[in-house]
Amino acid sequence: MEKYELFMPVHKGLRFALGNLLNHANQLNFENEQKLTEFTIEFHTLCAVLHSHAEHEDEHVHPVIEKYAPEIAEKMEIEHQSTDYLLIELEKLMNEINNSDIANCRQLGIQFVYGYNKFLAAYLNHLQTEEVDVMGVLWEKLSVEELMELTVAIRSSIPQDILMDYFKYMIPGQNIFERVEMLVGMKKFAPLEAYQAACELAASILPAEDWDELKKELDAA
Repeated sequence: MEKYELFMPVHKGLRFALGNLLNHANQLNFENEQKLTEFTIEFHTLCAVLHSHAEHEDEHVHPVIEKYAPEIAEKMEIEHQSTDYLLIELEKLMNEINNSDIANCRQLGIQFVYGYNKFLAAYLNHLQTEEVDVMGVLWEKLSVEELMELTVAIRSSIPQDILMDYFKYMIPGQNIFERVEMLVGMKKFAPLEAYQAACELAASILPAEDWDELKKELDAA
């Protein structure tokens, strides 16, 4: 029997987005105003999702872990504080880049790439902590039904616009089975307009072949 994954669906999406941002930062000409604007929007959108993800974990997951495994809860909190600090520093640097003379943008861009690499290393390690240490406690202490209720509680607390940004990362970051499971769940339990919006998003960002495969499964569900 497969174990219920609380973190993996969203973490796949975050890794997808974080990797894309790394590639775009590495390739970016920080002196190109249009490209910098596009990258800044991409960066701040991801930041909003990352902050949201941490807040909802603190609200819904941390109390459970603190109850059953306080030492892991403390580790989780320390990592949240550390990665939040690094991300906020990157946000400050991005604002500085956007308000600097073109002549300074290249050097500040180098600082951003190094800072992002440091953040990314810490954040990927944190995701591993959640998937191994935290999830181990949840599997031991909670039933599948309780884990599903936790998932619903988290997703229900996310504003619709931010949720669509999550899906923008999760849908292409997942395999066909995970896409079907996520969207079939929305089809059954979410408001119709939310499900339709997710499907429209999937159709717009997936390769045509992948969307056709997904649509066939959704129509049959």
